[in-house]
Amino acid sequence: MNPVTGIPVFSSERYNDLHELMMKTCVKYSECNAFIFRRSPKLSEEHRTYFEFGEDIKALGTFILGSSYAGDRIAVVGENSYEWFVTYNAILSSGAVGVPLDRALPEDELVQLLQRSRCRVVCYHHKHHKMMLSIAERIRTGELDLKVEKFVIFYKQGLTGKSADDTWPENDERFADMYDLISHGREMLSSGDNSFDSVTIDAQAPQIILFTSGTTSMSKGVLLSHKNICSNVYSIGQTLDVHKGDRAYSILPLHHTFENTCDFFILTCGACICLSDGLRYIIKNLEEWKPSVCISVPLLFENIYSKIEEGIKASGKEKVISVARPVTRFLKKCGLDVRRVVFKDILDKLGGNFRMVVIGGAGIDKKYIDAFSDFGLQFFMGYGLTETSPVIAVNTEVCDVHGSVGRPMAGITVAIDSEGTGPKSVGEILTRSDCVMLGYYENEAATADVIDEEGWFHTGDMGYIDKSGSIHITGRVKSMIVLTNGKKAFPEEIEAVLTEIRGVTEAFVWGNRNDRQAIDVCAMVLINRKAIASELGMNTEPDDAMVETYLNDRIHDANHTLPQYKIVRNYVFSEEDMIKTTTLKIKRSKEQEHIESKLAECNLSMRDMNGKNFDKMIKV
Repeated sequence: MNPVTGIPVFSSERYNDLHELMMKTCVKYSECNAFIFRRSPKLSEEHRTYFEFGEDIKALGTFILGSSYAGDRIAVVGENSYEWFVTYNAILSSGAVGVPLDRALPEDELVQLLQRSRCRVVCYHHKHHKMMLSIAERIRTGELDLKVEKFVIFYKQGLTGKSADDTWPENDERFADMYDLISHGREMLSSGDNSFDSVTIDAQAPQIILFTSGTTSMSKGVLLSHKNICSNVYSIGQTLDVHKGDRAYSILPLHHTFENTCDFFILTCGACICLSDGLRYIIKNLEEWKPSVCISVPLLFENIYSKIEEGIKASGKEKVISVARPVTRFLKKCGLDVRRVVFKDILDKLGGNFRMVVIGGAGIDKKYIDAFSDFGLQFFMGYGLTETSPVIAVNTEVCDVHGSVGRPMAGITVAIDSEGTGPKSVGEILTRSDCVMLGYYENEAATADVIDEEGWFHTGDMGYIDKSGSIHITGRVKSMIVLTNGKKAFPEEIEAVLTEIRGVTEAFVWGNRNDRQAIDVCAMVLINRKAIASELGMNTEPDDAMVETYLNDRIHDANHTLPQYKIVRNYVFSEEDMIKTTTLKIKRSKEQEHIESKLAECNLSMRDMNGKNFDKMIKV
């Protein structure tokens, strides 16, 4: 299998558990800002230092240790907030089991996960208050058989009191305000309670249950330990250069392990986490908070680039910038890096201090990487899974191979399970390290399916390792299209080609069985009419017929870059968002089911709809 193990790029401190990690960090950087945030976009920003953060964690952790919930399972759900960080860290640092839940779950699905995890406490954001009142009432009447005994709101003052659903239930002792519990914890500390400082953490025990995306009855609960997370933080610290005084822009949901673990890393560096006001306020936040680093998913920076591109066109500087980019690229190769000077106006729109972006969760078109790199940013691709705590590999300034997700990080071993032995032999990506999960919650069979006897975790991703040791992902084992002739195609490869077409913002490719029972490669493309109008030199948006003609020509050209068996046989276009996870990845099975059910409902085939607007499909 020719395994490859990562080596350090930078030095990093190793921590035994998350209690030690956070308490040492809060002492080390006590005078520095740890967080900048707003309660709502219209309010003034608030700051919290590492000292204040550490004191809040210690007080809440002390309360937990002195309660009947010590060591129990405690869920956290809600919008990204300072209180989310305090609560989650207090849970883990006190030795309790943390269960971070997706903030976008509807009530019944949230209930299912609370049942499965058997949590006794739920800590929540005030935007979830109505849902918590409903769940509490359903428990009281006996409709729900849940173990939940306590509902802890992050910030009670966030409630407006304008309706019964937005009012604090004064007479229900099951409800509590996090800050009241912190105050109680401070009283315990003042009276000499030192249980938090002396708590014993079993770093190898399952202390985190992270449910993967999917239907709640089928989603797997990933069991992680303090050692898993601390090992990943240590490896990231040996790979990425973040330091005291940096500002990191945070926008991904905190229940997601990519954001979660990376925020632990960012905090250990003494950087300040700037919590996004929301998707509508990204550019505003960047301009005012002037972050230097961001860890995110492709869609965020694709959208930012679109805004930049619109600004360039509006300023009439398209030609100047198209000439400047290759010139500055050449000068950099000669040892003279003037990118940040030449493209200062563009960087100022991002706050002026941005220097590093790490993208994970999905692939991103090379044109975006090239553009941001040309403007003077370090723009790196990373790779990982919830089951690996999560980061496995990332590009760095030492080795940044376009099209790859970088070398394995220090202490992490990766191998390719393939029949061939060459440097580009494609097979399933396997990994082995201290970051690999303990297993799936109450699911030994599923655990045995992915972790073999030698400790290799089978990722389900297909790819290869090049001569530099960098990993290239070609697709998912489950999404692989097996054609009638036995050849195999990966949708992700074809989608990358389709999204290079100007005006195509996203693509979804699947294998569709035709009326001859053969498999055709088909696609749904999400379009931007304004971008297509620009390509056609039009001042008004093109109608569907014009869009069809444009896409026919471009997809015909794209097909010429693909092997014959991978070409797109039929496609439809749409302007409606595809079905996605909270980290903005397309839910493939759900999206395919949606397309096929709508076709069946209208008594149409993909061949009938080829080139047409999917949104306007009507029954025949």
